[in-house]
Amino acid sequence: MKHLCKKHWILAGPECGSKECCKMLIVRALYDTATAGGDFRNHLRECMKHLKYEFCAADHDLWIRKAKRDDDSDYYEYLLLYIDDCLCVSEHAEEALCEIDKYFSLKENSIGPPKIYLGGKVSKVDLPSGIWAYSFSSSQYVKEAIKNVEQYLDKKNMKLNRKASAPLSPGYRPELDQSRELDPKEAAYYQSLIGILRWSVELGRIVITANVSIMSSHVALPRKGHLQQLLHIFAYIKHHNNSSLVFDPSYPDIDYK
Repeated sequence: MKHLCKKHWILAGPECGSKECCKMLIVRALYDTATAGGDFRNHLRECMKHLKYEFCAADHDLWIRKAKRDDDSDYYEYLLLYIDDCLCVSEHAEEALCEIDKYFSLKENSIGPPKIYLGGKVSKVDLPSGIWAYSFSSSQYVKEAIKNVEQYLDKKNMKLNRKASAPLSPGYRPELDQSRELDPKEAAYYQSLIGILRWSVELGRIVITANVSIMSSHVALPRKGHLQQLLHIFAYIKHHNNSSLVFDPSYPDIDYK
């Protein structure tokens, strides 16, 4: 395949029958090859350019194309493509997705109104102005994350704090923490929790942004106190998990005076 930027070959194993021990050239971008991500990206870019899309300079996973509304006015169609998730914003979204299906097979019955994107819940809401808009919530992702954390704690006969009025304990200074260093297994768990919390921020949990950033600075040498504070953050978002972002399409009425 021309999209492979490097040639890779393998030595066939017994599962290849009579071809065992033959040298085989990989002609498609596969997982686990060093350049698979870049090869897929190159292939995706060529397909999207053929469909007249251009990627956004600020976010290369957002693709934009000029289009016409039913009233013949101009607007832009948007396609958000991240790995195997696809979200389309268009007056004719189904047609746009069917174009993508010619290059990348979409799952059967997967085309329809969005419900989940990248772990976030997508839903319609009615605004006081009388129009409807889409909202994006991390509540479902957060609930699943908390469930996994509680299962981990159950094995250690521990529970999340029931009273967590703030993301971090009052007066806590992680840079002054002198508790014992975590062992490699605990440190790996600490790092995984940081990843979960950082993705929660990406999905809209803006209120914990600073706290997660502070705790992220200790991933190289986490201590027991640091881990306890991460669990404190999970206790906080457990009781504050229903926040959402609403994308109001109306123009704001601003008093510039």
